[in-house]
Amino acid sequence: MDVGSFFLAIRQHCELTAMSYIDLGWFLRYASLLKDDIIQPQPHTISIMAAPDILPPSITSFLSDVVAISPESIDALWDITKDLAWAGREMGGKG
Repeated sequence: MDVGSFFLAIRQHCELTAMSYIDLGWFLRYASLLKDDIIQPQPHTISIMAAPDILPPSITSFLSDVVAISPESIDALWDITKDLAWAGREMGGKG
C-alpha cells in the first residue's frame, strides 16, 4: 500500500483520523511482536506468510487498550495496516 492510499483509508474512520503517530507506531510495533499470538488461533488452512484478515478478540482488546481506541477501530486499523504490521518483524533493523 502506498502512503496516499494509507492516508485515504485512515480518513474513512473518524476515530483513526484523531490517532497520534506515536499511537500508530505502538499499534504497528505491538501487532508485529504479537504475530505468533495472532496466528496461533487461526485455522490451520491460513498461511503464516500473510496476515490473517481477522484478529483474535484477545489481541483486539489488548491493542484497543494500548492505543486507547475502540475495538471496532482496531479492526479497521488492522484491515488497513495488517500487511505492514506482518512485515514489521522482518524489517526489524531498518529505519
